Amino acid sequence: MDRNLLVINTLVFKDYFDKGYTQDKFFNFVFNMDVRNIEVRREYIKNFNEELGLYRNLAKKMKLNIFYSIPDTIFKNGKVDEESLNGYFEEARTMNCKNVKFSIGDYKNFNSNLKKALETFMNYGINVNVENDQTYESGTLVNIIKFLTDCKAEKINIGYVYDAGNWRWVNENELENAATLKDFTRYVHLKDVKKTSSGNEAFPLDEGNIEWRRILDILPKDINVGLEYPCENNSVVKEGIKKLLQY
Repeated sequence: MDRNLLVINTLVFKDYFDKGYTQDKFFNFVFNMDVRNIEVRREYIKNFNEELGLYRNLAKKMKLNIFYSIPDTIFKNGKVDEESLNGYFEEARTMNCKNVKFSIGDYKNFNSNLKKALETFMNYGINVNVENDQTYESGTLVNIIKFLTDCKAEKINIGYVYDAGNWRWVNENELENAATLKDFTRYVHLKDVKKTSSGNEAFPLDEGNIEWRRILDILPKDINVGLEYPCENNSVVKEGIKKLLQY
């Protein structure tokens, strides 16, 4: 795999974050791993006024591309959540971020003009993607394909982040869904998953039951692939990078 396509989602540094590290420190980690794409997690931002500009400056200095993972939905109660989305897109613009990721939310009760409802957000010059999350509302094939198909029909430029592990939370098959969604997929989140005494849990690659190499065989070859799972330390992150580069 081309190293330039690799993305590090800062979830891999969760142990450091839990020890008190701020997310800006992870820019150095990613840079020193010779990766040029970092996915900032919104829930890891402690002080928006200070950190967003800092991320922008660090990315410029290190020549990193920022992706923005937003743990929220586009639709709430059958309507586009304009107030929240305006704030998120302004945050992304402050960071000079070119890629944002959401979950879909309550699209099944939406009954307005889709293109008009999303028009403002399509004009930011930022790539917008939705991901299959771990909920039945936003993480099942039928709901995802419905939204993406409607966007395509209306010529709305919203893409899809295929998360290899999240299908296990909604009891769907990740390989079958990769084949169905490959033409919509612009970005891939990789994690491994296995059941534990507390339910499904995310693990580093090859420590669970996800056949991630077969998944990548199915999906487009020229798109970004991100590592997104908690790691004990940076050596585990580097091992994941090594496996992807050897793929």
